[in-house]
Amino acid sequence: MGYFGKALSITATDTISGTPAWEFMNQSGTLGTNLVGSSVYVGGAGAVNVIVAGTVGAQDAAQSLDITTAGTGYTAAVGVATTGGTGTGLTITTTAPGAPGPVTVAAIAAPGSGYTVGDVITITGGGGDATLTLTSVRDLLPVVGDGVLFSGLAAGDMVPVKVDYVLSTNTVGTLLVAVRNET
Repeated sequence: MGYFGKALSITATDTISGTPAWEFMNQSGTLGTNLVGSSVYVGGAGAVNVIVAGTVGAQDAAQSLDITTAGTGYTAAVGVATTGGTGTGLTITTTAPGAPGPVTVAAIAAPGSGYTVGDVITITGGGGDATLTLTSVRDLLPVVGDGVLFSGLAAGDMVPVKVDYVLSTNTVGTLLVAVRNET
């Protein structure tokens, strides 16, 4: 197996943070849950659910937007579909006082992915004429649904991939230790 210079007892969690869990990598004083491509030792037999090192979440997800054209015939609604732009999956929560009428507030319900700053997005429904302009996008962390479950691990096994996160969902293996070969 080789030599490991660092070891860290870990508790499986579904809280995903980009901040490293390793103190030597993180000088902020607040440790996160990112194991940054560590090997994971399983001290007590069972299944371990992990997010494989390098897995990313939605990229270029909508982060902020401005109403360009308020449109006509809209009502207050949650999860309204949109069209246009370079990405897919963006939904909006709208406020339209005195409905049906113009959209006065548009908030991101689901950020989608693949968007570019400056994309012009049309809100469906209403008169189909309300538009938004994306003012910022961001890359998101992976989510619990990105986990890969390794079943049947025996006490003393290593998870067979490098790991960024150990998830509590479906993990029954115990005495988990993250190890790294940096010194």
